[in-house]
Amino acid sequence: MTATTANAADNSGARAPKKASYSPDLRREIKKIAPWDFTLLAAVVLLLGLGTVMVYSATINESTLFDGDGAARVKTHLIHICVGVFALLTAMFFPYKQLRKLVYPALFFTLGLLFLVILVGTEAGNARRWLSFPGFNFQPAELAKLVFVIFLAHSITKKGGRIRQFTVAFVPHFIVLSALILMCLFQPDFGTSVLLVVLMFTLLFVAGTRVSYIVLFVFVGGFLAFQAIASNDMRLGRVLAAIDPWAHRMGRGYQMVNSQIAIGSGEWTGQGLGFGGQTLTGHLPEGETDFILSVIAEQLGVIGVLLVAGLFALILFRGIRIALKTEDAFGRFLAFGITLLIVLQATINMLVAVALVPTKGLTLPFVSYGGSSMLICAVGLGILLNISRSHGIEVVRDLAPRQQPPSDGGDGGAKPKPRKKRGAKASPKARRGSIFSGAKGGQFKEKDKRKRKDRKKPRRQTIDEVLS
Repeated sequence: MTATTANAADNSGARAPKKASYSPDLRREIKKIAPWDFTLLAAVVLLLGLGTVMVYSATINESTLFDGDGAARVKTHLIHICVGVFALLTAMFFPYKQLRKLVYPALFFTLGLLFLVILVGTEAGNARRWLSFPGFNFQPAELAKLVFVIFLAHSITKKGGRIRQFTVAFVPHFIVLSALILMCLFQPDFGTSVLLVVLMFTLLFVAGTRVSYIVLFVFVGGFLAFQAIASNDMRLGRVLAAIDPWAHRMGRGYQMVNSQIAIGSGEWTGQGLGFGGQTLTGHLPEGETDFILSVIAEQLGVIGVLLVAGLFALILFRGIRIALKTEDAFGRFLAFGITLLIVLQATINMLVAVALVPTKGLTLPFVSYGGSSMLICAVGLGILLNISRSHGIEVVRDLAPRQQPPSDGGDGGAKPKPRKKRGAKASPKARRGSIFSGAKGGQFKEKDKRKRKDRKKPRRQTIDEVLS
């Protein structure tokens, strides 16, 4: 056998297999990674528990106690939570990178649902926003928020550095945004439209789009928003009621006035669960949905409001932390977008409760009564947890080439067998190769077996050191 043939046999035998077979040492390192972001998950669980108690407390009054089932709403709310938990678990184990293949089908599906709402939607409260199915109603506008975030993350990642160009950054995104807003305004759903606009401009700003372009669109968008408000009596009435709710306390400002009374009567510690004049008398409409924060303030006081605000601040912190630690661009933008979606919706809901902005019809995520909001927020949280888990696994896989081969006497288990080239006999060095060896081709540099035994074992780098 010639020297060239021997070298070819050595290299072929030492070549790592296509699908890496990790050593038991690396499996132990993978187990050290926190399976999910438990801090983020704990914050959401606390919000779900608090929301269940407050939905029950907000729906207990004389009419429900004597004329119907007082626990009917909370029973339905518990069903919504169960469906949301199932959706959350499904999203947690679904690889988020596969969402890029589903972006455009999901976008067209969402536009189709929004169009169906215009045609055959269920009307309630001077708005047509729901599709009725046997046993439940679904609000496609909630799905549009999450799908739009996924679309933005995919599109920004695909464009890369070209995102600083005007036509690349705004034209395709503005077309999709306009289609969604047009469908929402027909319902009408002005709150979702505002939320979609803020999501797009914020993600484009984070991606590095020129600030001058964003400022230009803010002025243009502000002018269009002014025209949309001035041309609609309902929107104009809500704006005037937000400016001075007490002047319209028997009309458009009725909800805001009673919300302010409920918040003020709660003081620091509240009047106690199940108590509160605005809740018991039913003077606070939609207390279990849009104005759930007012019920919390009335019954738990400022302490309860600070608890809710603190939990959403924790979600914001953990979500941004996940986004910053994710090396994948799509995962980074997706994590930031989902975090912004949840926290921004919560912020708008809180501002509505204290009468700082007009009523928008947006729920408080994980707290308010509402199946569509619960389902979509749970899916978004599951994707966020999946991104956090995937980051830790990627770190371990990057660590794999730096791992030293396990010692003969350790608990490293069986070593992966190198593939042999047909017709050539692998050398002893090739048979001893490992994909975790630092030497070229997975070969040991020692020439003698006795020297290998006497050689001091290298210290393995742990995942804790890599993540620190």
